[in-house]
Amino acid sequence: MIGLRDILAMDIFRDFKIIAGKNGSDREVKTVSVMDAPDIYKWMKGGEFLITSGYVVKDQPEYLAFLIENLDKHGACALGIKLDRFIYEYPQDAIEKANKLNFPIIAIPFEFAFTDVINPVLQEVINHQSRILQYSERVHQAYTKMVLEDEDISTILSFLEEHIHQEAAFVDTCFDKTYYTKDTAQGRIEETGRYRIHINEEEYGYLVFGSKWNDYDESFRDYYQIAIEQAGTILILKLQKKLTARQIEAGYREQFVQDMLTRNISSKEEIINRAMIYNWDFYLGGVVFIVDIDHFKKQYLKHLDENVNRRMMEMMTRVLLISKQRVGQEYAHYVYSKLSDQIVFIITEKYKDEETFRGNLKKLAKEIKDEIARVIPFTATIGIGNYRKDISQIHDSWEEARKAIEIIRSMEREDTVVFYDELGIFKLLSLVSHSAEAKEFEKQYIEKICTYDRKHHTDMMDTFIALVTNGWNLKVTSEKLFIHYNSMKYRYRKLGMILELDLQDQEERLNLELALKLYQMHEK
Repeated sequence: MIGLRDILAMDIFRDFKIIAGKNGSDREVKTVSVMDAPDIYKWMKGGEFLITSGYVVKDQPEYLAFLIENLDKHGACALGIKLDRFIYEYPQDAIEKANKLNFPIIAIPFEFAFTDVINPVLQEVINHQSRILQYSERVHQAYTKMVLEDEDISTILSFLEEHIHQEAAFVDTCFDKTYYTKDTAQGRIEETGRYRIHINEEEYGYLVFGSKWNDYDESFRDYYQIAIEQAGTILILKLQKKLTARQIEAGYREQFVQDMLTRNISSKEEIINRAMIYNWDFYLGGVVFIVDIDHFKKQYLKHLDENVNRRMMEMMTRVLLISKQRVGQEYAHYVYSKLSDQIVFIITEKYKDEETFRGNLKKLAKEIKDEIARVIPFTATIGIGNYRKDISQIHDSWEEARKAIEIIRSMEREDTVVFYDELGIFKLLSLVSHSAEAKEFEKQYIEKICTYDRKHHTDMMDTFIALVTNGWNLKVTSEKLFIHYNSMKYRYRKLGMILELDLQDQEERLNLELALKLYQMHEK
């Protein structure tokens, strides 16, 4: 950067004087121009050193204060005025305005022609730009050589320190690592500034600069900025290389997990040997834990708009991060894969007490489910299979977890946690529940009770459900329903009449219980 101070320090301008706005002498000079109209401020682009004979304001010197204010507003660098040509004295209000705005007013000696000012200033600006371009090219070539030779980040930082004369470190927020030069690897830097590294508008880290300066000169700021910006570009290339490698490895990891789940790998030895590549320990077997977003796919297919789909993918990413974080806090050994709107975890953990282990899984699942509902407008259903000690059988645990979610959804239930082995008879009924025979079997018993309730505005169906739930025990059922025992006996006889069955017959009771479970699976 060429500052006004640098221009005025040139030998040819030794007789130029700043008569107002001295505190603005560090303003950058990008070009020099002659004022030929009173409203020239409208054409300012920034950094102009404007010079004038004062002719355009000779009849209204009070206009100078207004001119200075607008030149400052439009980014001009300074105003140089020749005295004793058309203006013999600077108006006091103009001086005060310039001092207030730190906008320099330069007194140009009478004998200077405009070309005597324009040519040296432009020559200095062009020379500075040329030096900057040459320096930029040298730095670029040096950094490019480092990239081609695959130098480490410490070497890049050492080169940067040499060119900006201060300590530097790189904080990689993507991979959670801080890099120093080899000389300061064990030390700390007293931070005085940062330069942030972005990839596609997302911050991936930042350069930190320390307080150790060696003969710092403000005039070298442009050179320092070039060295820093190009270092940032090289670090972005380094990060992108690491990110690409991580994405490729993540793809292999996910494919490996999917192969295990879908039984593309059936050999226990092959699974364990491949797992060792990723430092995974599958000797203890594992259990599958599925986080499934309720109605997510249906909502995704409903809105094929690009922005809506992008937001939904962002929500899915948040669900993945929440689930990974919570599972990782509870269990040290786990792997995962994302399948459509499901996130599938294989948790492998040594445990002594199965009941405690299941209790911890259930607690974890509830916490994940509640956290998801808190941060996105969707709920989640979590299915958990049985633990398999042989990792080659993990496919079975996956099928169980999927089946648990499928069955619970067939019962029109969601936003819940379900273990496969807690579904009882529903596991068997799920295989036939949608057949015509099953629907006819259900209707044969349940429809009679529902029809009676609709016709007589009663709640015999609730009584029937409570009765079956309590093992056909009239006394317990009356207490649960908060009715008198005699009323319960009356309802029991009434149910028999409605169904035209002997409710004491054990086979008929079994048929009724099965019909009720099918009803519960279909009930909305």
